[in-house]
Amino acid sequence: MGAWLLVPLLIQDMASKYGVEASNHAIPCNTTAPVIRCVTPFVGTYIDPGAISLYVSSLSSILSFFTSLSISAVADHGSAQANGEPLGVVRKVEEQVVNDMSAYSGAIANIGSIIVHGVCIGVSLGMHETSLSLQIAIAYTGVWWLMWILIVAPWLDARPGPPIPKGQNWVVYSWKKTYKTLLSFKQLPEIFKFMVAWFILSDGINTMPAIMFVILYRELSFTHVESLIMSVLLNVMACLGAYGFMYLRKIWSLTTKFMVIMCLGLYGIQMAYLVVVPYFTDKAGLRTIQEGWFSVLYFGIIVSTFFGSCRVMLSELCPPGDENEWFSLYLLADKGSSWMGPFITGAIFSLTGDYRRACWFPLVMIIVGVLMLSRVDMNKGKDQARNFAKAKEQHQSATASATLHTT
Repeated sequence: MGAWLLVPLLIQDMASKYGVEASNHAIPCNTTAPVIRCVTPFVGTYIDPGAISLYVSSLSSILSFFTSLSISAVADHGSAQANGEPLGVVRKVEEQVVNDMSAYSGAIANIGSIIVHGVCIGVSLGMHETSLSLQIAIAYTGVWWLMWILIVAPWLDARPGPPIPKGQNWVVYSWKKTYKTLLSFKQLPEIFKFMVAWFILSDGINTMPAIMFVILYRELSFTHVESLIMSVLLNVMACLGAYGFMYLRKIWSLTTKFMVIMCLGLYGIQMAYLVVVPYFTDKAGLRTIQEGWFSVLYFGIIVSTFFGSCRVMLSELCPPGDENEWFSLYLLADKGSSWMGPFITGAIFSLTGDYRRACWFPLVMIIVGVLMLSRVDMNKGKDQARNFAKAKEQHQSATASATLHTT
């Protein structure tokens, strides 16, 4: 998360550095001028640096999708009703426990992100907010991530299960296993409804901050340090939001599905404001510094609860024993759609010259996603997952027995 805001800012800085004035391509871009608009040569044409950052974000999502697809099945290979309680009671307790774990882990992740951003702010201030300081800060976030992966990895228990079959190429094997999972949609229609909704929603939600931050950098002239401070505050609000929504869920006994739809409603209000208000006035609709700060804080208080609740919702719907397989598919659905939003919004800006009109895309995606999500029957989905797991276990037992008799 540390490089989330820094990467588009660095791209725009570098693009502006090699850019020219939009009105006269013979004049180099003056990045210190408060009003001038710059464009950058890109694939035989001239494009606004903010649009370039959106296109790069789209490309990175495509690469992430194929990388995830190529390793997704490896995690499934290695080197309960309790006390007679009714099924409904057990499911309610499980839902609350898993949601609490999601909220706590999200809060811890945001605290770690705050620490990373604190170092990045120090680097940027110490180097007078140069492009090199951004590059060093981004590199630091990568080193931080790798360091903790290497520290934690030896403490993780090996996942039980058979090893990958001998002679199998693990990349091809991952592709085949993902395809096999997709073929189970007839036995698990509810989880596939959720996956379709998530495919749509993840693109819309991930596109929202990309548009907002481009507006903040390009039109409201946020500095490097201001952007980093803004990111720290976003993480602080995400941490507070995770705890706040957790207590609301407990007080009112809200379901995971309701939490997701509530967060989407709050997101929809924010996007509707950015889309509708600019048609009536040029004084509001993310036009001022104050609106910029408020928009980021508003987004931050929802983001952790939304993504955490979506993961919990999937965990409730996926068949026991196949969690890694389904969470891999969940990640693929996320990365498989995340390229569309930045690409389409970048194209909308290139055609209209207004980033706010690009906000129509995430707003429409949120509306469509909510309609899809509302059709998911959680209790039916949990029954389907349980029956699927039992049938799979019976099939494996029968296959093992037949193999034993044959040998």
